[in-house]
Amino acid sequence: MRAGPATPRDSTRVAAIINPSTRGDARALIAALEAACPASTRLDIYRTTNPGEAVALANAASAMAAIVIAVGGDGTVADVVTGLAGAPAMLGIMPAGSTNITAQELGIPGRAEDAAALIFGQHRIVTMDVGRCGERRFLHMAGAGLDSHFFERTSRALKRRVGWLAYVPAATVAIRQAPARFTIDVDTRRLIVTSPMVLVANGGSIISPVLRLHPDVRSDDGWLDVLVFTATRPGPIARTIWQFVTGSLAASPYVVRMRGRAVRLSSDPPLPVQLDGDVVTRTPATFSLEAGGIGVIAPATAGGTTVRSDRSS
Repeated sequence: MRAGPATPRDSTRVAAIINPSTRGDARALIAALEAACPASTRLDIYRTTNPGEAVALANAASAMAAIVIAVGGDGTVADVVTGLAGAPAMLGIMPAGSTNITAQELGIPGRAEDAAALIFGQHRIVTMDVGRCGERRFLHMAGAGLDSHFFERTSRALKRRVGWLAYVPAATVAIRQAPARFTIDVDTRRLIVTSPMVLVANGGSIISPVLRLHPDVRSDDGWLDVLVFTATRPGPIARTIWQFVTGSLAASPYVVRMRGRAVRLSSDPPLPVQLDGDVVTRTPATFSLEAGGIGVIAPATAGGTTVRSDRSS
């Protein structure tokens, strides 16, 4: 289904943007949404046919729907968030990708039926900061260096089959890349450094919420956190990896943390830049922050605004 002409936004109208090539069974995901949707609510399903199409579909859907659901992985979520720029529509997430780290950090269930029940049932609205790079937006993390190299090299087909394990072959190649010379501008400060990887973080974990990069990185504090990794020799690299695994990376002498609202990365040589797992540009790249830029549906725990959607006959 394609988006039609814009009409006034309807609080009983929900749109879902689904990537048919997602790791989950697209038909089962759609069936779960349809089963949970109240009879009083109109549910429009839009299927993407090429990479990046979710941006335009979400933008069109946001003119009509009060909730727009991203059905897929972190890349699909970032596409939908990009399409919702400037719109008051809420974001719903049905995780169906390789890592789904944004959904995990929010406590959104991974089972399709449970995620659908959350969206159409009792939930809270969490206000999240949104990162921006050019016209693209992201919720979790951007980066240049080791991470962007292995995202660029990861097979999409393999991701659909085995999930995050698909990154392992690409990582073994990417880790051999030589460090780059970065010039990093964060607000009014500048750092020039040789580094294998620089992250611009809105969220604080990788792969799983238990694997946190830094305990003070939050997606609702109005800041972007820039994490600069400086280990370039085998010993310091091994020590940094160990500190990450054991949750002590914040104390590492090989990680520099800077905070700001405007970030510019340039590098020699130029590097790919990833936003929430998708490579979208190359350095030099500029990042900014939209504080409280989007409302996201999350489980109804402490905090947020609790809403109840009851099925009517």
